[in-house]
Amino acid sequence: FDRSGALRCAAHSLPGVYGVNDRAWWATVKTSNRILVSDAVWGKLSQRRVMTMVWPLHDAGGAFDGVMAARIDLEWLAERLRIRVAGGRTGVAIVSASGQVVMASRGLPRFDAAIPQGSIGRVRDGAGTSWSYTVVPLVRGGLGQNALFVVYADPDAAPFGFAWWQTVVDFALPVLAILLASLAIWIGAQRLVLRWLLALQRLALHFAGGDYRRRPVSFAEAPREIRSVAAALYRMSIAVDERDRRLRDSLESQRLLAREVHHRVKNNFQVVMSLLSLQSSRLSDENAKRAIDQSRRRIGALALVHRLLYETGELSSISSSALLGALCKQLQPVLRAGGTLELHCEFDDVPLDIDSAVPLTLWIVETVNNAFHHGFPAPRGGIVSVAFRADDGNAVLTVHDDGIGFDPENPPVGQPGGYGLRLIRAIAGQLGGTATVRSEITGGSEAVLRFPLRAPVGELAPEIG
Repeated sequence: FDRSGALRCAAHSLPGVYGVNDRAWWATVKTSNRILVSDAVWGKLSQRRVMTMVWPLHDAGGAFDGVMAARIDLEWLAERLRIRVAGGRTGVAIVSASGQVVMASRGLPRFDAAIPQGSIGRVRDGAGTSWSYTVVPLVRGGLGQNALFVVYADPDAAPFGFAWWQTVVDFALPVLAILLASLAIWIGAQRLVLRWLLALQRLALHFAGGDYRRRPVSFAEAPREIRSVAAALYRMSIAVDERDRRLRDSLESQRLLAREVHHRVKNNFQVVMSLLSLQSSRLSDENAKRAIDQSRRRIGALALVHRLLYETGELSSISSSALLGALCKQLQPVLRAGGTLELHCEFDDVPLDIDSAVPLTLWIVETVNNAFHHGFPAPRGGIVSVAFRADDGNAVLTVHDDGIGFDPENPPVGQPGGYGLRLIRAIAGQLGGTATVRSEITGGSEAVLRFPLRAPVGELAPEIG
């Protein structure tokens, strides 16, 4: 178009005289040095949506010399744009400042081109899909110039769409792999190690309880190392069972031997007592006969200990009640003319070891015989009381009589303050205890023995279930 707006040449023939000096943009382009771009319009000649672009022309002196105009078919341009960005979710469009979509690579909603450059806007289309978009200036607006913008839009992912599931899968797969590996390790450890270790533990508990023959579980399917340990335990159980059998047999032999020894010792004491009785019957000296009878009673007390050990079958201990009760029956005084002598006994029942039982019987024999002999001259009668009490690991033995008594400061020769007192104190020393004797001139005397109880040595019998 020349400077008057008349058509000079065109790519297509136009009907009649054609001019543009009546267009709204003509006055603007005459004073502008910029290319002007119109909004999308309907072409009267092409009968299509087009966009007009106008270049102002100037002569050598810079004066306005006309324009060159082009109309771009927007449908063709949109098709070219769709080909360029085909296959993606992102949509590209050119919009005007009014928000009109000039062309687009796909169906897009109406956008607000007035959002700040570089920001992200959101819009929802007629189907309810949410779109995120950004706007970049393509043609800046100005005097007589309609602004155009390039819009890049992308539909937002659905709450549980592909992107969401992709994120879940990317996170879940490593976690699932770790869980499966842990489960495999646990199952492998449980089946190959832990359950067999528990089976070994149960087997060891059976063996510890003395059950060497029972097989609580089969180790045929266990790993080779576990089978080796189980086989070693079985071999050990057989060896231990055989050793226990030999120990039981040996212990039974020792028990029978010990009982036989006690029986023979008791019989030998009986023989000695019989010999002393024969010897006493041949003596005419009363003091000599009394000394022999005293020795016979001491030997009888020792024989009593061995008789009870033989009868009970015990090897290391004896009941205090059984021992002292039988001893009191053995020490009961014989009837004599005049006054009557009585022996009363009361005992606690505790186990006594052999080393304590023997000196304890001798101590009772000495004190009771002294009480009968020195406390009750014929024809005087009376009572001798023997009491044995045990408490918290200690024992107290008391022998009391209601006889004539004696002066403890000046005991006569042959009385308890002399030889008899030294003897019972010596016996008390063997027990690790102390002995005290007190008496009154007015009558009555009392001997007290205090000593610690020693626990009997246990038999060497294994704990066999």
